[in-house]
Amino acid sequence: MTKILVIPNKLNFDEYDCDGFILGLKNYSVNMPYSYSLEDIKNIKTDKEIFICMNKNIFSSELDEVKNILLELDKLNIKGVLYADTCFVKIKKDLNLKLDLVWSQEHLTTNYETINYWNEFGVNYVYISSDITYREIKEIKKSSKAKLIVPLFGYMPIFTSFRHEVKNYLDEFNLKDNSDINYIYKEDLIYPIVDNEIGTVVYSNYILNGYKEYKELEVDYVALNSFNIDDEDFKNVLKVFKEKKLDDLEFKNSSKGFLYNETIYKVKR
Repeated sequence: MTKILVIPNKLNFDEYDCDGFILGLKNYSVNMPYSYSLEDIKNIKTDKEIFICMNKNIFSSELDEVKNILLELDKLNIKGVLYADTCFVKIKKDLNLKLDLVWSQEHLTTNYETINYWNEFGVNYVYISSDITYREIKEIKKSSKAKLIVPLFGYMPIFTSFRHEVKNYLDEFNLKDNSDINYIYKEDLIYPIVDNEIGTVVYSNYILNGYKEYKELEVDYVALNSFNIDDEDFKNVLKVFKEKKLDDLEFKNSSKGFLYNETIYKVKR
């Protein structure tokens, strides 16, 4: 049975009827709508599965702190840690940690051969890229040795940078703006953009809606992202996913994204 993971934007977990959560760790996660401190995570009281996202690139100066954080998480009832920097694989081995790792490199988790390579090093989960087609996801499911977490609802990250693109722009032109989310308007399309302590993330101009595919795919987990979506609307979507009663889910500003379109980018001359 496919389990539903929610990427929430607040701490009140009891409001979400799901199987588990993906939570961003403060200062160590990107593309998360909200980040939680280590103390927040230690104080969580829920019987649902918890995955912790630490998917930023790690600097050498941060390695000791990362080791200490992982040692603390290893004491908790944590299902797994999402990572992008491969130092996590070595740290887990060196410290003999029991917690599972989730390979989560956004645009690189696109094929079963690399997934199986990391599985040989003890990586038992993978967060699948939103850049690939439904056919490719099914191919990975058939041949992967790791458990799959597939993002199937929400705004998808399309660009990430350590640079503070919005803040630099505001500073350059002496502008004031304390918004948590800004927007880019390009060719009549609107893209949410977040500039926080980690850097800048630009999201898709649409909400990925893979409800119909979710009903057919039967992977280990699907992920639903609450970022920039009205909370009541998101809860209603979650209810539809949970009950599986509709043939398809209609939702404003939603799209199938790349589920039926090859991801091909070409440089303009």
